[in-house]
Amino acid sequence: MLMRKIFYISIITILAMAASCTSKQGGGEVIHTYDTSKSIVRTDTGVFVKVSYLLDDRETTMELRKARGEGETEPFMRYAYGYDVNGNKILTICSAYNHLKKDFVHVSMEEKEYDDSENATLTTLYIEEKRQWCPQERHRSTYDNRGNELTLETYEPNGGDWLIRTKTYFKYDNYNNVIEKTDFRADEKGEWHPVEKFQREYNKSLLVMEITSVPTRDNNWVEKTKAEYEYNASHQCTKTTSYMFKYGKWVNYVQSVYTFDATGNMIDCETYFWNERTGRWAFHDKEEY
Repeated sequence: MLMRKIFYISIITILAMAASCTSKQGGGEVIHTYDTSKSIVRTDTGVFVKVSYLLDDRETTMELRKARGEGETEPFMRYAYGYDVNGNKILTICSAYNHLKKDFVHVSMEEKEYDDSENATLTTLYIEEKRQWCPQERHRSTYDNRGNELTLETYEPNGGDWLIRTKTYFKYDNYNNVIEKTDFRADEKGEWHPVEKFQREYNKSLLVMEITSVPTRDNNWVEKTKAEYEYNASHQCTKTTSYMFKYGKWVNYVQSVYTFDATGNMIDCETYFWNERTGRWAFHDKEEY
């Protein structure tokens, strides 16, 4: 059945290397190498991780390999992909390098199915056990006409079938931002119970506030935490402030202040905790980047 789902997964030879570029990421040097059609075929991030790609004739990634150490002497991960006729990724196989066998061995597999609008409606996860793929988890999604996910159901294996365990509902604003996310869990009797709810406010695409609520014993919602976000003119988050709902009101809890350089890179983060005795923010620590 698996082979019928895959349109192709054969690997072709990498085209001749033609160009490379260098960028900075997290303070380290990142080097990308491209083939003659300007598709990325290799990424180097110093001596720790090296990523190489194998592409098909449609310039989609068919295989990705990671290696560690100088000279790529220590391979450790490999990902193989399969696509349907529309170019949707329907199969991902993850393998880890086994030093005793001196080869890659399968670790996990992910299968996806799509609707006519190319939304991923069904995702099934497997792990390799005794040379067999054993189902571990399944996710089923529905969407609105804008492609926004409306419901997400999670299933677990149950005697050759799938048993639903959790369900999540989403609501959106006119900018397709998630303004509400509500989680439910089924108990052993199959009865549904609320778990957690997130409510968010935006300034267009920028998240400015999020409130987390938890259920009471009679399944009503009560607010628990709140976070507020501030931004600069470049839409970079410069301050986050969190609150706890105590004594019937919102009480200051933690505040983080972010500083950026002229090129937009974050250079430090200062964290403060609210001191209820003094009624002021107390400095806790500072991280520099």
